[in-house]
Amino acid sequence: MNLSFIFLYLIFSLHVESNEVQCHKNTVAVQNNLTLSRSILKVHCESRDDDLGEHFLRFQDAAYTFSFHDNLVIQTRFKCILWKGANLEYHKTFMAYEEGAFRKCGLLYSWEAKDDGIYLSKNGEPMKLMYDWDI
Repeated sequence: MNLSFIFLYLIFSLHVESNEVQCHKNTVAVQNNLTLSRSILKVHCESRDDDLGEHFLRFQDAAYTFSFHDNLVIQTRFKCILWKGANLEYHKTFMAYEEGAFRKCGLLYSWEAKDDGIYLSKNGEPMKLMYDWDI
């Protein structure tokens, strides 16, 4: 019985490792494109397992990015909170990435903070307004 468990564990481990190599990481990118206000954008993203901390982006700084593999055991979700304005009085909390029914590989979710809202482009598709700012 114990030998069977070890054998199955080895097969599973080799399968997961080979899939990790074949499956490129997914990436979330957040860009400050607050053209009118040119204010600082505060970004805080986290999942159940990882708190990525606070990051401050000036207008047209390089995007803040993070990459990850989907979790095979629990659904991968990254929630982000963005703040803008002179006193960071405008904000929005949203799901920046959520794994679907199937594991995803090599996706790029590009989020862009603009004066009128928060936009998303998936894998280079045109930007689409997803959220308005909350006060």
